Amino acid sequence: MNDTLIVAFAFIIGASWGSFLYTFIIRYTNGMYTKNPCHALTYPSHCPHCHEKIKPVYLIPVIGYCLTKGCCAYCKKPVSLLYPLSELFCGIVAVITVLQFPLAIAPVLFVAFTTSVSIAIIDTITMEIPDLLVCIILIAGIIITAIEGEVVSHIEGAVLMLVVFILPLLIKKGGFGGGDIKYAVAMGFFLGFSETIVALEIALVSGALFGILFAVIKTKTLKAKIPFAPFLTLGFIVAVLYGREIILLYYYYI
Repeated sequence: MNDTLIVAFAFIIGASWGSFLYTFIIRYTNGMYTKNPCHALTYPSHCPHCHEKIKPVYLIPVIGYCLTKGCCAYCKKPVSLLYPLSELFCGIVAVITVLQFPLAIAPVLFVAFTTSVSIAIIDTITMEIPDLLVCIILIAGIIITAIEGEVVSHIEGAVLMLVVFILPLLIKKGGFGGGDIKYAVAMGFFLGFSETIVALEIALVSGALFGILFAVIKTKTLKAKIPFAPFLTLGFIVAVLYGREIILLYYYYI
């Protein structure tokens, strides 16, 4: 297939996925998904102001927003700029992923990257992590494992995350939430043992530094509750992109 066609196809699929993820974020954070998951996932896109259903032509990623000049076609009230920006962002990520990774794994990595970012956003807003998005990461991990064939390493990554996140709960109440644990385990299975170590160190160090700074500034104490998914996502993305290089540098300098 021509490279131009591959890039164009990747952008279209990526932008469409971005539209779904942004809609999911909105419906989860406003409580619609929690009340009725099936309804939230299947309900047609509609204007948040007048609640009219959006015509298919206006649902075309990025182009639809331009056609309506950023306003509802019925009530003329403005549509959030975040809609086309999320579509554009995911489209660009899809193109970069296709260009940087083998086609066999590029779609899986793209879905994992963008889903992990969505998890971070939702956790920041609601302090909750949707099981549906965690399942997507897990399914992506199963596909990666099937492609790579290193089943033991991926299981070890999941076990490592489980042990690290469960221990604080056994020692003392509080700490990580159930969503953090499930997300971390899914991440560990996706990454495999070595990359999981990288992701874990980045998440724990960045989370601890931010937590201390936030607590001191906001509460004047060292106690503060912060969402941990953004730091897991940071560790996850860095581990996928540069995990092996970081591990090689580690062994080189020790």
